Amino acid sequence: MSCVGELSDCCARLRTLRKWWRPGEVDVIEECIEEAEQLPEREAAEREALRAAEDELRDLVPNGTDATQSRWRELQRRVTAARKSLNDLAVAASALYAALGVELWWARSNHWREGVELANAHGR
Repeated sequence: MSCVGELSDCCARLRTLRKWWRPGEVDVIEECIEEAEQLPEREAAEREALRAAEDELRDLVPNGTDATQSRWRELQRRVTAARKSLNDLAVAASALYAALGVELWWARSNHWREGVELANAHGR
């Protein structure tokens, strides 16, 4: 499983620069990448739950009975919960993108700095 979109690109770039991660942040970066990789599967499960609840809700025929009203409320709760979960996952993806973007910048800066130091050492 992998991240998607810009988050996926950020994860991939960060992995290639692992050597230049900030030492104190290695565990956090790994946890963030792992969480980012789980997002697509979690989102797919929530989308399926939402689709199933919406399909059942659409097919529910109002007939004035307490059982139908109860079923309608249950399905509405499922729809609302799935939509909230999808929103929460989108917020999490945005937060991960921001956090990993910062770490990518640091890794790229450290890589660049090492290259400059190496070039200067050979130039002397």
